[in-house]
This record gives sequence, C-alpha cells and structure tokens, in this order.
Amino acid sequence: MAGDNPQAQIEELLGTDTVFRAERRAYRPHLCPALAGGAGVTRPLGGFDLEPFKIACEQLPFVSRNKLLEIVPDGKQTRPDRPRRIGIVLSGGPAPGGHNVIAGLFDAAKRAHPDNKIIGFLAGPKGIITGKHTEVTREMVEDHLNSGGFHMLGTGRDKIDNTEKMSQCRQTCAALELSGLVVVGGDDSNTNAAFLAENLREAGTQVIGIPKTIDGDLQVPGLLQVPFGFHSACMAFATEVGNLNSDCKSDLKYWHFNRLMGRSASHIAMEVAFQTHPNVILIGEEIEEKELTIHNVVRLIADVVVERARMGKNYGTILIPEGILEFIHEVNVLIIKISYIIATYNREAEEGESFHNLSFEEQVQLIDNSDIWRDYDSRVFLGFPSLLQKGLLLPRDSHGNFQYALVNTERILLEMVATYLRKQRAKGIYKGTFRTQNHYYGYDGRGTFPTKFDCDYAYNLGFAAYSLLANGATGYMAAIKDLHLPVDKWQPVGIPLAALMHLEERKGRLELVIQKQKVDLESRAFKILERERQKWALEDCYRFPGPIQFSGPGAESKPITLMLNSLG
Repeated sequence: MAGDNPQAQIEELLGTDTVFRAERRAYRPHLCPALAGGAGVTRPLGGFDLEPFKIACEQLPFVSRNKLLEIVPDGKQTRPDRPRRIGIVLSGGPAPGGHNVIAGLFDAAKRAHPDNKIIGFLAGPKGIITGKHTEVTREMVEDHLNSGGFHMLGTGRDKIDNTEKMSQCRQTCAALELSGLVVVGGDDSNTNAAFLAENLREAGTQVIGIPKTIDGDLQVPGLLQVPFGFHSACMAFATEVGNLNSDCKSDLKYWHFNRLMGRSASHIAMEVAFQTHPNVILIGEEIEEKELTIHNVVRLIADVVVERARMGKNYGTILIPEGILEFIHEVNVLIIKISYIIATYNREAEEGESFHNLSFEEQVQLIDNSDIWRDYDSRVFLGFPSLLQKGLLLPRDSHGNFQYALVNTERILLEMVATYLRKQRAKGIYKGTFRTQNHYYGYDGRGTFPTKFDCDYAYNLGFAAYSLLANGATGYMAAIKDLHLPVDKWQPVGIPLAALMHLEERKGRLELVIQKQKVDLESRAFKILERERQKWALEDCYRFPGPIQFSGPGAESKPITLMLNSLG
C-alpha cells in the first residue's frame, strides 16, 4: 500500500491495471524451433489429401493451385531489400489469444527489419472497406500481451461479399502500400481471406488467414487440431460448471441446465464435460446420428433425473451445446425452411420492410402460406412450446445463419422436462423434487484471459503468418501442427484455404465457404466420453477444474479432447 496517504491507497485499490494483469503481461510466450530463428523458409509438405473442389478452382483460379507447405529454419536469414507494410484485421467474435497473434506478427516483422510496419484495421473487415486503421506500436503490443478480448483494434462481422466491397479493399491496400494482410478469424473470416487473396494480387498484397474461434469447429485433420481461443473459453466455462457441481452437491436440491456457446458443433460441450463430469451431456452430432426427436432428448434427460431421484439425489448438472437444435431433424428442417422464407421475403420486400417488422401472427401466417411449407411442418411447429416457436423465427445473422445463441434452448428443455416429469409423477414413476436453475455461458468465455497454451499458440501463429508472407505465400491459413506435443516439437505449416472450402446454403443460396468440422463420433475422445458418462450420470464423479492457472503444473494443461485424440 502507498504509505499513510488514504487517496493514494484508494487509487491503488481501484486502479484498472491490476497486479494480476501486470503479471500476465510479463510472461514471454515460447516459440517453436522452426520460428525461433527468424522467418525461415517454406517447402512442400506431403502426406495429406487437400484437393480443392471444382467450384473452388473455378471461383479461386489462382489460390486453388496452392499446395500444403511447412515452415523450416533457414540458416541464411538475409534481410529483405525494403521494409514491409503488413495489415492485420481481427474478424468475428473475440477469442482469447488474439492480441498474441498481433504480438507474434509484430515481433516477427521487427526482427526481420526494424522499419517493417504493422497496420491494424479497426472494427473488423469494415475497417479494410472504409480504410480505418492505425499503426500498431510496441507500446500497444506490450500493453495487450497475453490479455483477453480483441479491444486493441476491435472486431466486426462484415463479409466482403460483393465486387464493390472488394474494390474498396483493393483501394485501401494499394493506398497503404500493403505487401501483406493477415485475417484473424473463423470459417467465414478465412473465407474472406481466400477471396481477398485471389483479388488483391494485382494490388501486390498477399493474404494469410489465422484459425480463430472458441467454437473449436475450424479443424483440418492431422494439420490443425484446434483453433486458438478454444482452450481458454472451455476452461472459463468449466470453471463455472465446476462451481455449480460444488453448489448442487452442497445443497442437494437443484438441477442446473447449462447451455454452452459453440454454434453448430458440440466441441465445447464435450471438452467442458471432460473437465467437469456432468450428470447429463448432450452431443448434437450423436443426436443427429441416432435421429432423436426433441421429445426423445427430453426423455433422455428425464430418465436420468428419475433414476437419480430413486437414489435420493434430486440434483445434478446438465450440459447442452448451443447448436443442438440443428441436429434434431424435425427442428432443423423447420430452421432451413424458415431461413429460406425469411431471406426470400426480405429480398423481395420494399424498402423499409422486413420479415421481423411483422407481428408473430403475421410471420406464422406468411410461413404457412409458403410453397415450401407443408401441413406436416405446421403440425410439428404448433406442437412445440411457444418459446421454441418464437425462437425459430428470430432474426438471422448477417450471413443468413440461424442465431442459436439467441434461443434459450436450456430454458426450453427445462420446461419440457418439467412437463414430462409431471406426467411421470401422475403415473407414480417419479417421486422426487425438481428444482431448477438455468445458465448460459458464452460471452464471458470469449473475453477471458488466455491460457498459457493459447498464449504460446497464438504468438506462434503470428510468427507463422509473417513467415508465409516473407516467403511469398498468399491464400493460405497459418497453422501449428502437433499441438499435443511440447512447444519445442510444434511444426508451423501453411494450409491452402481453397482446399478447405465447400458449398453451403446462405440466405437461400449456395455459397463457397470454409467447411466447419463437427464432433467426430469415431474419435477416441468421443468413444471415451460415451463410456464414462454412464458412470457420471448416476454417481457424483464431479470434477472441479478451478480457475485458469498461469503458474505451477496446472499452467501446462491443454484441451483434454486434444490429448485424448492424440493417443491414437
């Protein structure tokens, strides 16, 4: 404390720069050997089948010719003839570690040439379109090192999806004389990167993507095991769920329904399950494979509640992936049809009109009158609780995607389970008490401090991006191979973006986008989960991971899913 001066003590106690944050800033991320000596050189890497689809070759004729690269040390390390100006943009939702990507790119650039400059675009891809930018400085990098969030530059979800926006980006890059541009983001953002790489060649700007998403669904088997941010967010969520394990085990009276962010795939839910050992864990991909209806899912939860009640355990924790509705066929069919109807209506509507300006009754009537809507669809829709009906009609995002985060799925399932249990009680089958709490974990995990794993991972990705640019590459995603091994065995690679693309329906039309990777039901991790959760359902095997650790043995942790899958 600051002596006997009360005001100084108050300022110290209320200061924004906490002791904890200062300690995190002091940590120096570790580099893998291939990047520690400088930019290195690239060479082809064989052994992987990464052939782009025909449609990708047609729309991306130049970058679709890219081959898989690995980055290896170069003993010569000569300086470039002239300084480079490299842009970087943070795109999509925040993910812990984003600032370390900027730090890695900055440090790599300055190491290669002291006059190299990093230009940060503000508020996401819109910053490129409008030309809003700032020069990244050493002070900015040091102040944000190892911190969560994307607040150094800000972020956004703008899609560069027409010739006018692409032309504006080309003008911006030419005006700033950028030799390179690094796009940090998920599947949509890296799709932007691929098309930017194709269209910015004449401006002399190379483009490299960085795999970012807490959802864990940006993967390439054998090459990209997890994107950065996944581990940190999962640990933040697991901390909260672990606390609920402790709570329900203490007062013995609550069932906690927990919905976890993660879009379509259930990667987060599965990782948090390994971290906390809940009584019920729903995996969307498994529900889809077994063709379960929403009432089957309700029965699955209720059966565990009933069985635990017979044992005198009227409490427990339940994990629900955010995108579970997409995997329930009867619900997903309605989502697809309603999304198409909304997109068609908005496309044909007069200025100032939109589907979501209509009343709920008018929306239902419009859908009911659509040529693609069948009587069976109406019966299914009307059989859902009103909360689910209204959830299915919520606005889509800027890409036309259904926004699962806006639907209170945990509340919907909670109420449906309660209704089912009342029927079971009337039959004399259920004799317990069903008190509930519902929770949603998402945005809090996006802004958490990154784990040591993500600090190192993201920093290496920034270095790898510079290496690819220095070696003339464009239309690639920087990645780090063999993340389950120690940092000194990590292998940086460049993955051709075009080879990761497929056709996906967006706003009622097929578009070329990077494919999301869902949970592999044949993976070792899922097989282990499938076995262990039978015990977790009835026994109190709760695991308490605690807060993210930055020192001691806990600091060296990595995603359990990653480590289990690496076993073979």
